[in-house]
Amino acid sequence: MSRRSQTPGRLLLRIYLVGIAQLVLVSVTLFLARSFIVEKPLRHGFARNAVYNVREWYELKDDPVALQASLDRAARLLDARVTLRDVSGRLIATNSATPAPPLSEEEVAHLNEARQRFAGPPPHSLSLPMPEHGPVEAYATIVMRPPGPPPENTTLVVVAVLVCTAITSLAFARTLGSPLQRLAEVARELGSGKLDARTGIRRRDELGQVAEAFDEMAGRITHLLRSQKELLANVSHELRTPLARIRVALDLAEEGDAATAREMLGDITGDLSELERLVEDVLTTAKLDLATEGTGAGVPPLRVERVGAVALVDKAAARFRTARPGRTLELDVDPGLPALDVDPVMVRRVLDNLLDNAAKYSEARTPVRLRARVHPPSGLEFEVSDQGIGIDAEDLSRVGTPFFRTDRSRARSSGGVGLGLALARRIVDAHGGTLALDSQPGVGTSVRIVLPASPPDLRAEG
Repeated sequence: MSRRSQTPGRLLLRIYLVGIAQLVLVSVTLFLARSFIVEKPLRHGFARNAVYNVREWYELKDDPVALQASLDRAARLLDARVTLRDVSGRLIATNSATPAPPLSEEEVAHLNEARQRFAGPPPHSLSLPMPEHGPVEAYATIVMRPPGPPPENTTLVVVAVLVCTAITSLAFARTLGSPLQRLAEVARELGSGKLDARTGIRRRDELGQVAEAFDEMAGRITHLLRSQKELLANVSHELRTPLARIRVALDLAEEGDAATAREMLGDITGDLSELERLVEDVLTTAKLDLATEGTGAGVPPLRVERVGAVALVDKAAARFRTARPGRTLELDVDPGLPALDVDPVMVRRVLDNLLDNAAKYSEARTPVRLRARVHPPSGLEFEVSDQGIGIDAEDLSRVGTPFFRTDRSRARSSGGVGLGLALARRIVDAHGGTLALDSQPGVGTSVRIVLPASPPDLRAEG
């Protein structure tokens, strides 16, 4: 494993930068909140209190004792240094050891026009005229104590905040990075051919959902690949015996034993029919899958025709009796069956496959039953049943999967590649019908197909 896949460096850096950006954003927000929510009201309140105090001091300017007491009270309660001067700059009173310097004539004139003047960074210094209205007789300079320097441990606090942000970012990155690394590793293993690779991640968040979906996808891919291998193995197995018979017949004919070769022509004809049917099943399944997935460009659609249910049943029964003359087929056809708008070739293949499976997986002395009846409210039901070996409960849900065959059906005498029921299900689905399977081991199997009938005004028995 590369070092790059072990360390989530880029992810950690991004999360750390996000943490820093959040810290800066919080700091800016606090600064703006202090400026607009705290300092601005304080400045406004300080100016209003100063105007109120200046009125009091102007009324006490002729009483030095009371005026000094008021100035001392302002120094004690407001922490403000106040200097009162007349327009000529003469000191009237102060509560500070270092009185504020007098204003120039221009500043006094401007003070008279503006009626108040900030003489420093607000709200640290403020000059107000006395009286509040009319000609300026004197003015008050109020100086607030400037804020103290930042504490010496500010840098330490900032560093501590950055370290905490880095630690939390690292922990957060690990919670995201580890599952993502595991997903990347399993994806590489699956791509290299290790089909049993799974993430094994169990979480209750979005990453857990992604991991669960990935494992499900890997399972489906594994099943498809194994199905393809089973198809190759089963098709090869089915091709081997008939091809061997044909080769033996050709060898005998080449050696001049025409009589023996002629006797084998019947078996060869049957073998060729089985091979043709096998190839047709595989091709039809592939075409229906492509058409269902929407990628079947050039795949011909269903050739729908109006056919009668009785005709379908009779032809299927005739073909079954011809192919298996020693088997008993019991027919149960209700009268007045509706017509169907279906592809007759496809539906015949469904009935042929179901009848063939019923004969393969049941004893020769037991009958095979084919029933056709009306399925309310507007459908037609075909049922094929046997008294054969049945299907185990654990295999019942997988029987319709392409190329799947139960262990009981793997005998060479039964043959097949596991496409019969899967093909039947695809054909029925393409016609908008349903297929249901009921089976018990040692009792038998019953397959029911329901197809939609033609509209009532167009129904006609074929």
